[in-house]
Amino acid sequence: MKIFKVLLSCCLVVCLGNPLFAAQQEDVKADETVDMEEMVVTATRTEREIDNVPASVSVITREEMKKYHIQTIDEALKYEAGIYFKRKKGLSDSLPSIEMRGLPGQERTLVLLNGLPINGGYDGGVKWNNISVENIERIEIIRGPASALYGGNAMGGVINIITTTPQKLEAEIFGGIGSDETYRYGGYVGDKFDKFGIRFGYEAEETGGYPTSLVTRSIYSGTGTLTGGYPTTSTSGTPKWVVGDKGDNWAKRQNINLMASYDLTETGTISLDFQYGQHKYGYDEPNTYLTDASGEPSFSGTVDVGDGQYASVKPYNYIYYTGIGNEDFYLASLTYKETFGSVGFTGKIGYQFNNKWYTTTTDTTGTFDNATGKLSDADTETWLADLQANMPLGDKHFLTCGLYFKTDSFEQDSYNLSYYRDEDSKLDKIDITRGKDLFYALYVQDEWRVLEQLTLYGGLRFDFWKAYDGKSGSVGSVEEYDEPQDYAISPKIGAVWNPLEDTYLRGSVAKGFRAPNIYELYRTWQSGWYTYHSNPDLDPEIIWTYEVGADQYLFNRKLKIGATFFHSRLKDAIERYKVGTDKYLDNVAKVEINGWELEGQLLPFDWLKIWANYTNNDSEVKENERNPDAEGKHLPYMPLETINLGSELTYKWFKLSLAGDYLGRIYTTEDNNDVPDVYGGYSKRWLWNTKLTFTPEENVEFSLSVDNIFDEDYFEYYKGRGRSYFFEIRLKY
Repeated sequence: MKIFKVLLSCCLVVCLGNPLFAAQQEDVKADETVDMEEMVVTATRTEREIDNVPASVSVITREEMKKYHIQTIDEALKYEAGIYFKRKKGLSDSLPSIEMRGLPGQERTLVLLNGLPINGGYDGGVKWNNISVENIERIEIIRGPASALYGGNAMGGVINIITTTPQKLEAEIFGGIGSDETYRYGGYVGDKFDKFGIRFGYEAEETGGYPTSLVTRSIYSGTGTLTGGYPTTSTSGTPKWVVGDKGDNWAKRQNINLMASYDLTETGTISLDFQYGQHKYGYDEPNTYLTDASGEPSFSGTVDVGDGQYASVKPYNYIYYTGIGNEDFYLASLTYKETFGSVGFTGKIGYQFNNKWYTTTTDTTGTFDNATGKLSDADTETWLADLQANMPLGDKHFLTCGLYFKTDSFEQDSYNLSYYRDEDSKLDKIDITRGKDLFYALYVQDEWRVLEQLTLYGGLRFDFWKAYDGKSGSVGSVEEYDEPQDYAISPKIGAVWNPLEDTYLRGSVAKGFRAPNIYELYRTWQSGWYTYHSNPDLDPEIIWTYEVGADQYLFNRKLKIGATFFHSRLKDAIERYKVGTDKYLDNVAKVEINGWELEGQLLPFDWLKIWANYTNNDSEVKENERNPDAEGKHLPYMPLETINLGSELTYKWFKLSLAGDYLGRIYTTEDNNDVPDVYGGYSKRWLWNTKLTFTPEENVEFSLSVDNIFDEDYFEYYKGRGRSYFFEIRLKY
């Protein structure tokens, strides 16, 4: 059946290119075609054609984003080669991430907003739920280490989210409704008044959610009195019995964004960007699949699972590790750009503040209505600045250099709660965590036009970092930690060769690094039976990547084929490991990754685009001092391969997109011996999504989106969402 679904979907993709539509080409607007000659700024920190940069690069434009159903900005990246889009619970996921080049963890991929990093100083995460979707002009994706220009976190690559600047009067309001009581609404307005431009936007979304978390219980010899549920296994293969779920995982998000710019001179501008985002999430009342002898639902007792076996259950099992949470994220940045003769200057300063609190249960005898709990309340504050200058040196060299500064401050307090679903029912304080860090950097890059068709790039960056004021522990026994400091020198050498008009070859050698974050250095805490220990003696992670790639255009640039191969060596990888009921962090592993990224894009007609990509990340643990059995195995929590393919059709008033993504094997253990396709594990799966947009008038737009068209049943640790629908109306000016 799965093979039939895949074949049917592939046929749909191909059928969108049926030549019967060719007669209608004259009805398609010219601005619906796709321009393959785009400009990027992230790869070299200066504006260059996408074909002439020494890295594997792709760009997602605002218009391309509108062709797909996108709830959050990270979802716009899900079909890109080399990227693992990790959002396991939809809008309710409080820790989504974008991971690149086979490296697990958001902290190993750098994300920028208008050129400034937004990876959190506490744990390297990105507040994907709190960033606006509607004010994005384009997203630039740079694969491979970029620490030579951007410093820490840029190990797997860099993603730069660039917001829009209004050039004329534009306004839009929108509203939609979908499955699982999902609602989305908002709007924006912007204009340019001579030298002054301004844009204001608001967007909000909420969903009743679906049951993401199952309740499973161990099986023993004996008999029970309750009936219901069904069998499964744990990821280790141990028989389990599903007795219910923890309730619908609901969520709400909203964003307010403001952009203002002023043209100081003919070549100079100053601009202000502000965003406030809020994300709320939690679980509704749990559901039991069990009934007692009278047929009434039951949350407590023993379940007869057959064959002389039973499973025991109590109300706490249904609310364990559930609660509610809220995250408020503020971001402001000021950018000044000017050209002084042949010298270009860009100065950026930014401020970020994040407050996050969440509750969990601690009462093993409580119920959904009365269990006690714990509140964790944390603030992270970040200041950063980046000063950059670039200038030509003679006819063949172009120099870029700059200074960078960043500091983070983190404070977290935890409290007992009289009721785990009421954050205001605080009792005594349980524990605290404090920590700060500081980064200074200097970078330089030379672009050398050796020949008309050959350009060499050489970059070097020096980063110094230190952490201080670290303390963590239970109230009354707080431990103060050392103040580690270190530095990193990150070089990169790359080349781009254009031997033929439509042939581009590139190669590079680059070093990336990641300094341990405040969470890893200073956060020691308890959860359930386990104590999670920090480690202030951690060393930075280091990666070297060797990369070659080629892009070929054919048929008057209607067809583009690209291929990239890379070899990465990661050392001093920071991992957490368990000893009894304690979990520790240390630099324990060396890993090698051999990867392939293949891409293709075809524009047979002005109204049709067909695209596909394939990624293979063959990782191998070369050394693991703590667990030698992991040597020779793949890195856990990263897919071994991904496939994305789809098409986009424009016909008169209609736009239709169809896209499918395949996720290969993902291991959850270092020994690669876990059972797939069960709760707590991962499934190999194809998911197909479509969106139909109807524009009867220039200023009116209707759309219908269907996600998971074939209602695929799958797990990405949590239970995946089934088929869903979303209908939206937009009014434009």
